[in-house]
Amino acid sequence: MNKFEIVMGLEVHIELATKHKIFCRCKNTFAEASNRNVCPVCLGLPGALPVLNPEVLSCAVRMGLALQGEIDRNSRFDRKNYFYPDNATAYQITQFYAPIVRGGQVEIRTEDGTASTIRIHEMHMEDDAGKLTHAPEERISLVDFNRKGVPLLEIVTEPDFRTADEVIAFLEKIRMFAMYLGISDGKLHEGSMRADVNLSLRKHGDETLGVRTEMKNLNSFTSIRRAVAYEADRQARLLDAGKAIVFETRRFDEADGTTKVMRTKEEIMDYRYFPEPDLLPVHLPEERIRSLEAQMPEFREEKAARYMRELSLTQEEAQILTRHPATAHLFEETLRLWADGEPTPTEGTRRKAKTIAARMCGDLMYLCREKKADPGTWKITPEAFATLLRMQEDGEITTKTARDVFAILFDKNLDPMVYVNENHLLITKDEDALAAAVDAVLKAQEPSVSDYLSGKEKAAGHLLGCVMKATNGQADPQAARKLLLKKLAQLKAENETTE
Repeated sequence: MNKFEIVMGLEVHIELATKHKIFCRCKNTFAEASNRNVCPVCLGLPGALPVLNPEVLSCAVRMGLALQGEIDRNSRFDRKNYFYPDNATAYQITQFYAPIVRGGQVEIRTEDGTASTIRIHEMHMEDDAGKLTHAPEERISLVDFNRKGVPLLEIVTEPDFRTADEVIAFLEKIRMFAMYLGISDGKLHEGSMRADVNLSLRKHGDETLGVRTEMKNLNSFTSIRRAVAYEADRQARLLDAGKAIVFETRRFDEADGTTKVMRTKEEIMDYRYFPEPDLLPVHLPEERIRSLEAQMPEFREEKAARYMRELSLTQEEAQILTRHPATAHLFEETLRLWADGEPTPTEGTRRKAKTIAARMCGDLMYLCREKKADPGTWKITPEAFATLLRMQEDGEITTKTARDVFAILFDKNLDPMVYVNENHLLITKDEDALAAAVDAVLKAQEPSVSDYLSGKEKAAGHLLGCVMKATNGQADPQAARKLLLKKLAQLKAENETTE
């Protein structure tokens, strides 16, 4: 294997999160009852005519801009003819001759810090096929046409990948683009983003590409890593034995970690491409492209750099907060509301940013892992989060109460001020009640009091915890500590006088 170089190119399919399908008005939703979202266009019934969904075109242009590609002002659709049970029309509407985007590049960085540039060959719009469910024990296959007509963007790269790490870094970058643009959730395990890996081997130093195989629909980074490792090794063993690589499509078997033949790879002529007769060419005015360009968001890398530069966040904090647009939105909106219009950057906003980042990178990420929740599925709003932080800052609630209420707000859309009042969680200002609680603790915790008086000052921490527990966490920690130390000092003085 060491004498061979791996060469890979990708075909990445992104399902768009538009309200409707690409060529009809059927709902574009995931996990509904089988064959509910279908119509004559989806089912390829005679006389049904497709109409391009303009939302799909906008998504394509914005992704093309993110890829730094050239937007074609005059693209068109073509028919790719093939029969498969989940393809009711017996053809796919795609863009073969005049795709919406040509060229482009994506800068990537692998986990070990290696940077590289991946060239984009093209990106085109097309419709998805349906979904087959096989039941071998019953010797039947069922077809669900809900997915038929779901809009896809297919990104085709140049053969610029040499390692699985580069493939994964590229897919993470594309998924980030899709999420920040708001055009797809990029969930590989649900099929929102799928990757076909074209892999070949050649001897180090050779310029000619070897015969490739295509591994279809890899839907997790783990699968990609395992599939690349197996297929590269399989091809190397064949070449070492003097055998030829067959140009074919293969699937990755999760169970045994091998790739298996699906079919011999088709040639372009097999699809009999020709211009789609039922759709007009797509003409994009320059002002429409410029308008969409003006709506481009700040992507993760730029956002993370700004957080570090303006708000003094660490690289780790910035990376966590920008990993998903929902997390970045919660952070930025909470800071805006809590800072109450303070200009940035100031020491005040930096301090507040650090406080929010600590709560989100700690408690929020812990809750997401514990509850197996995706970012953005939480119920907490920036308004509620800012209110909670303001109450803590003003000394109305303790840090512990703030954290406890934050965990409740993760699952419930509540007004934290109302919740704190209804559950009697406000810090008590009753000095007599606090004094009574301290006296009760000093009486009940005689061993700890003796430890403190004998020089073990850490015992004060235990006693303070007992005071907070006795007041159900409602005592002002600073006031409680001050009063506790005062009374301990009095006891110490009395002991010394007695001696």
